[in-house]
Amino acid sequence: MKLHFKYLVAWLCCFPLLSFATTFTIVDKGANSSLQYCESELKLFLNAEKGFTYTDQSKNTDWIISLVKNPTFRQASFSVTSAFKKGKQYIEISGASESDLLCATYTLLEKLGYTFEITGFQEPEKINTASIKNYVDTIVPAARYRGIRQHINFPMDISSYSIEDAKEYIRNLARMRFNFITFHSYPGMWYEVKQKDTVVPAGNFFYAHRHNIPNDSFFNRYIHNKRIFCIPEIEPFYDNIPVKSKMAVQWLQEVMKESKRVGMKVQLSFEPRSTSTDVDSTVKIITQLQAQFPLVDGIEIMTDEAGGWGPQNTAEETRQYLVSFFGKDVLQDTMVTNYILPKQADLGYIYGQIGHAIKAINTIKERKVKTAELKIGIYCDGKYNIPAYYLAKKYAPTTEIAILPSHGSAGVAKHVPNLMKEKGDWDRTDIYSWLEFDGMMFLQQNGIEGIYNLLKYREDGFPDKQINSIAFNHWRTAENKITARYAALSTLYGAIEPAQFYVDYAQRMGISNPGTFARAMSELGEAFDYKKSNMGFAWLGYWKNGIRFEPTAELQTQLALYETARNELSKCAQGNKNSYALNTVKFLDNRLRATIIFINSYIRQNDLKVGNLSKEQYASICNEVLGIYDDCLKVYAEMSPDRGCEGTLINMYLGPMRAVRINRFNIAGVPMEEIPAMNKHFDSPAPPIYNSNN
Repeated sequence: MKLHFKYLVAWLCCFPLLSFATTFTIVDKGANSSLQYCESELKLFLNAEKGFTYTDQSKNTDWIISLVKNPTFRQASFSVTSAFKKGKQYIEISGASESDLLCATYTLLEKLGYTFEITGFQEPEKINTASIKNYVDTIVPAARYRGIRQHINFPMDISSYSIEDAKEYIRNLARMRFNFITFHSYPGMWYEVKQKDTVVPAGNFFYAHRHNIPNDSFFNRYIHNKRIFCIPEIEPFYDNIPVKSKMAVQWLQEVMKESKRVGMKVQLSFEPRSTSTDVDSTVKIITQLQAQFPLVDGIEIMTDEAGGWGPQNTAEETRQYLVSFFGKDVLQDTMVTNYILPKQADLGYIYGQIGHAIKAINTIKERKVKTAELKIGIYCDGKYNIPAYYLAKKYAPTTEIAILPSHGSAGVAKHVPNLMKEKGDWDRTDIYSWLEFDGMMFLQQNGIEGIYNLLKYREDGFPDKQINSIAFNHWRTAENKITARYAALSTLYGAIEPAQFYVDYAQRMGISNPGTFARAMSELGEAFDYKKSNMGFAWLGYWKNGIRFEPTAELQTQLALYETARNELSKCAQGNKNSYALNTVKFLDNRLRATIIFINSYIRQNDLKVGNLSKEQYASICNEVLGIYDDCLKVYAEMSPDRGCEGTLINMYLGPMRAVRINRFNIAGVPMEEIPAMNKHFDSPAPPIYNSNN
């Protein structure tokens, strides 16, 4: 009898767990793939581990979740309505479109305790069912389309990810309620071009700068490629050009397919790099892009990067570009002509490229060629973006314009008010901003203040206007997770005060001392904003002639600012409420440590500019600098949560560290060891000149 009683007690102990399990069902008002994905995500996160069980029977269930597409909603809007009636929880997830329904799904899950970030998600110990007992939330986003602009051109971005890692990245974006992504391909990277009997192949990753992995225990330990850093599936075929080309196209096709599966609008951007009035070659490229990437919703004809360093044009040449596309009347428009100087870089070339894009779009319409929506893209840092944007608006009045008006989020916030002055501008413009600036890739950054200022301008000046589209450049994933969450929330809810966001973020994550964390993040933003340069540029061509120097006094000031931020962050090291919070602080501290070491390497290498150094002295200083860089790599490698972190390691080694070796060889005669001469690049970004006056 005692034995039976013991089993009975054990069974009764388990019974409360069984009785408190929540069953739920999903009522689907449609059968398309986006709604099916909503269902799969609900089932993924409302799982048995969290005390939930799915049933397809609605009669004897605790929660009834309805998915409702509501065409009466304002564009991009969505809502969650939850009410407890007669012992059941009725939850209605509504959206203007299937994609908006998915955003509403993640709104519900965030209310229940999940937190979605660009790196993954933090799950609650227990689902907060009480939070939705009587809960209503309707969101009219600040921007209809919100997301990321992927340049996919450097080793630390997703162009080094395996296809499965890249797909997971896309799913994480969707879970943050981003619904838009642009992929920008430089020539030869992600699309093939057939020209008569030849094919210009894709697969020239990282501007065709081969990132060979040294036969070194450090790199063999931390980099998961065998010989060459690139997409793991493609590495075995790296030297088989036709196969690598096809695999590059297929990789992007698969990433786009996943983007569409999770409800995102997909855009492809490319650069014709032409000022010719003959647009046949560009029309052919567009038709080939459409054939290779049939899932795209838009194709963007982008100018190449400009800002005062491009081709020189005389005033007469600039006027000829204008007249060739827009007729002589354009010369009477002072908004266009007032910017023309007797001789200047870029402006004529920008005008010509915009004219070429407009003519290509009109030609495709005239020929009735079926393509995705065609857009004009302008990438111009500085004052020339004003007449360039104006020119595109005037001569392509029904075409959307994508504008990337400066480097870094602060620069974009500074320039947009000079461009978007009319209500109609917000309806037809894709704004590109930044989570991080690629010129400072090896430093920890915080671009939140610039994003805030951009959204605050729209909020203050055009409060009734929804932004058509806003997407953010970034390369590194883990390093930008806090900024990415801010970008996701602020494009939904409007300009959020950064200080308040930091406190809310810390409290939600379980980070100790939220006010202190907020001060640390603010100080990090100040350190990053103090000095912009290309001291951390990822393009290997930047380093081919050796060391690039920066003023010591400025470096020391910036170093002190970073040290202040790290010291403040250290006060948040203890008392964190969970491992996720602990790792968030630990990772940020790690990257601040690496940043401080990186800046110190620049400060020490400035001693090479002292006159009358002997070869031995010069080589000794170079060795010290390389030792500092080695320390930076080791610190960076302590935490490497994604493939981009591996890419940063090899890129630093083949970039600024190789530059030191070049100087050491040229001045002191020390052999270059095993590092081969740099191979010829297929393409290159614009000369990496950061003009702080822009």
